[in-house]
Amino acid sequence: MEYLDIKVNNGLDFDLIDEPYVVKKYAKDWYASNNWSFDFLKNLDRNFSVNTIVGNAATGNTQIVSLKFKDYIDKIISSEASSFLSTFYLFKKFPQLKSHINYENIKKNSVIRHLLGWIGPKGTITGFHCDWSENINIQIKGKKIFYLVSPEFNKFMYISKRFERISWTSHIDLKNFDEKKFPLFKQVKVFKIILDEGDAIYIPRGWWHYVESLEPSINVSVHYWTLRSIFKDLIIELIKVFFHDVGIYKKKNCSCHTNNSQGKRVKRG
Repeated sequence: MEYLDIKVNNGLDFDLIDEPYVVKKYAKDWYASNNWSFDFLKNLDRNFSVNTIVGNAATGNTQIVSLKFKDYIDKIISSEASSFLSTFYLFKKFPQLKSHINYENIKKNSVIRHLLGWIGPKGTITGFHCDWSENINIQIKGKKIFYLVSPEFNKFMYISKRFERISWTSHIDLKNFDEKKFPLFKQVKVFKIILDEGDAIYIPRGWWHYVESLEPSINVSVHYWTLRSIFKDLIIELIKVFFHDVGIYKKKNCSCHTNNSQGKRVKRG
């Protein structure tokens, strides 16, 4: 397995190219970068609940734990959190927060955009997956390390048959890598970079990425589609999501749902 550096790009337009790159301090002037904190988020609404996960969401080896949002944030602040909040519809729950970020440069290259929040303690992991969208990740607070793999190595990635929303997942877990079980992965070239506060990373459609929080972290991702990719990817994927959510397609074989203590099927986020 070979580790490579990711290119740093000083531009801000996020041109659609076939390799990832980082824009340093892309969000340094955002209101979110200068004003968001864990206390700020906690005080947005102290009464609603979120479904956090324990484990690696991409592999499906998870448990969903429902918590009050304010209690979850308190656990992060006190370093007691054992679960994390992934694929959280932060801007749907709090639409006023859209004015705190500036993604005009992303809008110029897209027709549809989907905003997500990632809020978690140190050590949280999102396992290897690839998205059927262009993807910009912006680090608001804390640091994350990203490992990326080109789709040219798909045949070495041990792709899972589990359902994931508009994504594929992999059986490879970098933190618990079993060389005997997954020998072909040794042939993969892995790009690696640490995202600091204010940095943004462009992840092209179909590129695998594995992410670990090095510190308590607040991150925003913007998934977006061009007119061509709407017909190539998005429509088909949304049909799959609909049938999965109503329990027709891969109801018991996914990374996004599990049963809670009452035996009810619940979705993370």
